[in-house]
Amino acid sequence: MQEKIGKVILTYEDGADRLEQPAPEDGQIRALAEQGYDCRRGSVPDWPALYHLSHLRANLTEWLPVGAQEDVLEFGSDSGQLTGGFLKKARSVTCVDKSVGRSRILALRYRDAENLEVYAGDPWGCLERLGKKFHWIIAPGVLSEAGKYFRGEEPELQALRVLLRHLKPEGRLVLAADNRFGLKYWAGAAEPHTGRYFDSLEGTGHTCSKRDLERLLEKLEGREYRLYYPYPERWFPMSLYSDEWLPRMGELNQNLRNFEGERMVLFDEEKVYDQLIRDGRFPEFSNAFLAVVGPDMQVLPAYVKYSNDRAERFMIRTEILQGEDGPLVRKVPVHEDAKAHVREMKRWEQELEAFYEKSGVHANRCELRDGAACFEFLHGRTLEEELDVLRAGKDYAGLAEKLQEYRRLLTGALGPELQPFAMSSRFAEMFGTPEFTRVYEGAPVNNLDWIFGNLMIMEDGVWVIDYEWTFPVQVPVEYLIWRAVSLYLHGREELAGLGLMAQMGISKEEEEQFARMEHHFQRWLLDGTVTIGEQYLSTAGRTLELDSLLEADRQERIQVYPDMGGGLSEADSFWIRTEPDKRGAVRLEITLPEGTKGLRLDPAEGCCLVKVRRLEGELGGSYALEYLHNGRELEAEGILYTTEDPQITVTNLAEGTRQIHAELVIERLHPDTAYACMNLLNRVRSAERLSQSAPFRMLKKIKRALGR
Repeated sequence: MQEKIGKVILTYEDGADRLEQPAPEDGQIRALAEQGYDCRRGSVPDWPALYHLSHLRANLTEWLPVGAQEDVLEFGSDSGQLTGGFLKKARSVTCVDKSVGRSRILALRYRDAENLEVYAGDPWGCLERLGKKFHWIIAPGVLSEAGKYFRGEEPELQALRVLLRHLKPEGRLVLAADNRFGLKYWAGAAEPHTGRYFDSLEGTGHTCSKRDLERLLEKLEGREYRLYYPYPERWFPMSLYSDEWLPRMGELNQNLRNFEGERMVLFDEEKVYDQLIRDGRFPEFSNAFLAVVGPDMQVLPAYVKYSNDRAERFMIRTEILQGEDGPLVRKVPVHEDAKAHVREMKRWEQELEAFYEKSGVHANRCELRDGAACFEFLHGRTLEEELDVLRAGKDYAGLAEKLQEYRRLLTGALGPELQPFAMSSRFAEMFGTPEFTRVYEGAPVNNLDWIFGNLMIMEDGVWVIDYEWTFPVQVPVEYLIWRAVSLYLHGREELAGLGLMAQMGISKEEEEQFARMEHHFQRWLLDGTVTIGEQYLSTAGRTLELDSLLEADRQERIQVYPDMGGGLSEADSFWIRTEPDKRGAVRLEITLPEGTKGLRLDPAEGCCLVKVRRLEGELGGSYALEYLHNGRELEAEGILYTTEDPQITVTNLAEGTRQIHAELVIERLHPDTAYACMNLLNRVRSAERLSQSAPFRMLKKIKRALGR
């Protein structure tokens, strides 16, 4: 059966759509697709909408070098999350998916495409009926789905061999998988397919390890393959690393991506990633893998970074790949509107080189090829790396002097072009209208990214390796200095107290002004785009911090300190779980170790109000236990504790007592509340003492005698 949706033909078996049980969100996603919904505007803060319709989903595969005369098979195309990246490149795109409903959504999304065919139903049956071979087969979900279609040993290997039969000799197969040992699972993220914690680590999820994947790929008749490591994960990847280009310390700082539901945060993933990077073990703990199988791996980039979570006119991706004369850096527009932005990079190379030529500073050489800006891959050490060497050695005086060298370098490079700063309409559009209280100078054209990581120290001088954010707008030199220093200080907490910004001649007031300028500039770059980070804030499930989990756990237990004759000790103490009834009362039966001679109960950890309704020992009958405490009695209201370590110490425990019965009502208080109550109580008690004093009573008698 066939349906025509716009220019796209959808083919499926007669009646297959009526037998299908659609997913709960499919109706909503189809309606949004019909409207041409754009996730970049973020008007639907909803995980299914983001999952199916975000343009960032295509980052996983959009960068693949698909040729204009090549045919692509997307096997397991779902609702078309990756499809748009191929339609603008390939001669033809054929999509196959088991779901008719999802295939309809795909056809709706790309209904104007003339090079798209869509098939739904049994995917392996569809593949055989197609009877053709492809230059590219994109099968991101085949490893997790293979067990549903193939029986016997190694269903994944069986599935891959079938796919390879439909691949041209020069073709490539692309696979994706979640890493069983991805760092996010150790840190407390749930397994995405099951929604349960630690399923992946325990081997019960739909994931595979790096070693599993490599063993599988090595069985494919000796075919070449390259592994990529999408980051932060494979749903919305912003970077793809490889063994030829691994992340550097400090780069992996976007780790919260629990859009689909809650997660725990058991440790700081950025810090742990840094240690894995230092130890050379990042690939084993990458959250996901992308594998490209086929010939001629050297034409593939070693590294891909997307900068498309911004306004269309600035959407690009950056690649590092092997060129004819060695490695090169390539910046490619990923939106039609960004082509002019990329072309201008050649212009800025020429203008900046002319600016800098007398100062020993150079702009990295740029060449325009096939619509991309290609830059020489420079070998050297960046100023940021030099600063980090000084930081690691705690040579803070040397670090401060190096910053002064940077200031002199920048002002020297711009020197011939510096003029008194005057706020222009272009400046106001990009940075707002700050009210400066001092006179500045600035050049008419500025590379705003004169940051330490973009300055390469080489034998023939300093090279500015990236100048994408160059604009014909005058800005104060001090803003450029503030921008570089503030970016460097971010995440380097040990430098915060050194006063480096003040040493660079920038006051606190200027810091605040420049920060507002930067915020305005970042919003200008977005031009209304709702970033993935902003969508996370409005869409994601709960994030459960370890400290909060431990605090909640501590609130549901009481610590018991038995004195075995040697005094109270942490080693002899034990915890009892508590479960208050509907009235908030906690009932306990505490069995004491043999030989207990004394007892202390710690009812909570932190400020609280405790009512002791019952406290008895059992020794041939019950007897009342007397006690002391380190709180303040509120008569019928109980004991008010303003300490973090509230205690109830039993003073009359009879020898041989093995059982304690207690009924407590424990109300935890915020410290401010507890202290306020204590202050109020002190004032009341003070007033009571005053009213009972002899002078006060005498004054009352005098007033009565005078008739007042």
